[in-house]
Amino acid sequence: MLSNSSSVLTTTNHVKIRAVKELQETDMEATLRLLSEAPQQSVLLRGMLIDNGLSHPSNRGHFYGYFENHRIVGVALLGQATMIYARPAAEAAALAHFAQVVIENNVTCSFVFGPTSQVEAFWAHLSAAGRKTKLVRDFRWYVCQKTNLPLEHLQMQCANSEDLAVIATAQATMLKEATGTDPREADAEGFTRRVAERIERQRTWVKLDNGEVVFKTELQCVTPEVVYLEGVWAREDQRQQGLAKSCLSELVHRLLKQQLMVTLVVEKEEETAIKLYEQVGFVHTDDYQARYLEPLS
Repeated sequence: MLSNSSSVLTTTNHVKIRAVKELQETDMEATLRLLSEAPQQSVLLRGMLIDNGLSHPSNRGHFYGYFENHRIVGVALLGQATMIYARPAAEAAALAHFAQVVIENNVTCSFVFGPTSQVEAFWAHLSAAGRKTKLVRDFRWYVCQKTNLPLEHLQMQCANSEDLAVIATAQATMLKEATGTDPREADAEGFTRRVAERIERQRTWVKLDNGEVVFKTELQCVTPEVVYLEGVWAREDQRQQGLAKSCLSELVHRLLKQQLMVTLVVEKEEETAIKLYEQVGFVHTDDYQARYLEPLS
């Protein structure tokens, strides 16, 4: 278990007690209530907690809370992927305290993801303690609350277990196009298991043509108000033909019947993808950053 940190801030008017502690099940209700105050900004953390709870291995880290006067005002997943949410008035202090936990416990922290200003402020604390950056990727955060395109016909389907083999192939192809590496080479069984888990949760949506995937995407995080999409992909021979636009537009139409908004991120250089999302109705609302750190010595 990682250690906790605390401090006391004294002002002329009152004493503010600040503390960070690893979250327990007794903290869950207050944590979800805090995250529900900002549905869009907290969708990743909130969605993960709804899906996995506090201590599931797939979280690949520990959930921490930042408390002021014994009330939670910030939440962080500190681990392989580090993400943070705090009320605006408490964010600077929360980032400093969460960074202290990372530094004191030598948390792996392979990458930090969030709004650019937040990530850079958090990184300043880690950098002062000697941590090094390996890579920085800049993203745009897009939100859709109303589609620009009419719903012409239905062609998408929520994937089922019978489609596992072809969906795993499509997912591996997408990742190889993005990274140059086929994930099945390192851990074929684990990769297929993760694809199967998303299908079982009804998070994978596809268009099939002659039994093969020609378009797919994942509902990575789902909360009562927001859906966060990842893995938007069309087969190479189907690109630039309007398929991705019609499929994505249809899915957004479906999702907005239940949620208030659909969100996703796209790298700033991905001009073709940006054009697609904006045609569907997504609007750029914030800049995000993924900062990859050098491994600890």
